[in-house]
Amino acid sequence: MTDLPSPEETPPPPPPPEPPPLNAQRGWKGRLALPLAALSCLLSALALVVALAGTAPPVTTAAHAATPPWAEMPRPEAPLAPDSARQLVAIELLMPQLQRAAPFPRAFAVAIALASGDAEATRLLMTLAAAAAEGAPTIRDLVASFGPAAEAAVLAELGFASDAGWLARRVAGTMRLGATMGAAGTPALAALRDAAAELAAGRAAAAEARLATLSGPTAEALAAWRGGLARRIAADAAATQLAALAIARAQESPR
Repeated sequence: MTDLPSPEETPPPPPPPEPPPLNAQRGWKGRLALPLAALSCLLSALALVVALAGTAPPVTTAAHAATPPWAEMPRPEAPLAPDSARQLVAIELLMPQLQRAAPFPRAFAVAIALASGDAEATRLLMTLAAAAAEGAPTIRDLVASFGPAAEAAVLAELGFASDAGWLARRVAGTMRLGATMGAAGTPALAALRDAAAELAAGRAAAAEARLATLSGPTAEALAAWRGGLARRIAADAAATQLAALAIARAQESPR
């Protein structure tokens, strides 16, 4: 029987192999990563060339077919040109003033400056110069003040001054009353009667047409009152024309 070696006589196991140095590991990994990166870039470039030169995939083709051409697609409206915007501001600045009796010199000056690049807008605004400086009485104001003005006109036709006594005023009032009731009178009395009726109906231009037939002292006596009537007519006409111009300018495309 073979004798087994004693534990003291058993040789020790061989030591494990040492791992390669860390620098050596990094070196071969770095050398391998560089060719892989270059190969990846090459494959990406090749795929891009094929995509650009070849036929588009079915999904891409269907998407392009479903999308209308750019020229046929609805586009948002172009914004207003700066000049058009300034002209609209000028018009909108004055529109509220035209319904009032008070003067509006500052708003008028600003509107003229804003509309300086538009000859048509400037022409319309300039018709409001007198109303801006002196005001334009409303139709209600004109109706209320027409009685005393017409009385002064009748007094002038009779040869009296506007500060005549109560008797002369009574005669003038009686003559106007007779004209309104259909009594025969002078052409001036008929014109005053018709003008009063036109004013009561709100037709300022028609009232002015009636009063335009007056002449001599009668016309002179009504000159100041007719000045206010003329400013109201100008304000009303300008309001209508400026509103139409604002709509036209807003619909214009920038040049």
